[in-house]
Amino acid sequence: MTVLPLGRLPRPPAPRAASHRLIIAIVLILPLALIFGSLAGFAIGRIAAPPTSYRDQRLAEITAELGRIDGDYLLASGDSHVARWHAREFCGLPVVNAGVDGATAGDTDALLAQIALPRPPRAIILAGGTNAAIRRRCRGPPQAVIRFGEAFRPLLRRLSHTADLVVVTGVPAIDVSQVDGFSAEAATAIGASAETTCRASTSCRVAKSFDADDPLTDGLHLADYGHAYERIAPALCPALANRRPPSPAASQNADARRP
Repeated sequence: MTVLPLGRLPRPPAPRAASHRLIIAIVLILPLALIFGSLAGFAIGRIAAPPTSYRDQRLAEITAELGRIDGDYLLASGDSHVARWHAREFCGLPVVNAGVDGATAGDTDALLAQIALPRPPRAIILAGGTNAAIRRRCRGPPQAVIRFGEAFRPLLRRLSHTADLVVVTGVPAIDVSQVDGFSAEAATAIGASAETTCRASTSCRVAKSFDADDPLTDGLHLADYGHAYERIAPALCPALANRRPPSPAASQNADARRP
């Protein structure tokens, strides 16, 4: 039998050289792993973080604005017909706008329940009802009026306990040829219901700010809210003057005369 010579087997790498290569690989790979891990974590964090809702943003803005008020003020509350009114002052008083686009009477009530007022406003200007006229929310004007009233009455009670005077401005007309999904008949009926409910309250006054001839930008919103709200000035401003709170000096004199 012929014995073939065996080839020389390669020597295993020296332990020190293998360790050296392993260290180099770790040094090169570890920073890349950290970078990719950080990017992945950042992306996951951005996806997982809940976005701030528009309502929460408005709540924060309203709270901040109230914090800057020093003295008497007016509070305007309601839906987009308030939110798009950009007056800073009315009847000689600063205006805090608490309007929220898309708000219903129930939404307005819930929002105001979360707001801490520094002091009672001299008056509250309330506009709302349009979003109760959305067709998918009701089967017709009668049901829309019922649902609106169920939310509007508690809202008006809250406002009446908050301020001595509440002014309801009515509901603007809707041009259904320009906007879909709304019932013009329901909006008219809701506005009439709001006025009836207001007149039944001693602290509420109806002062219509919207006219059927007001130009609309989209069939729903007015082109000039400043002009529209000027219509309530003849009713609101004299009422505020007649209900002017006593000055600090007068209050001190009244206290001095008490036994």
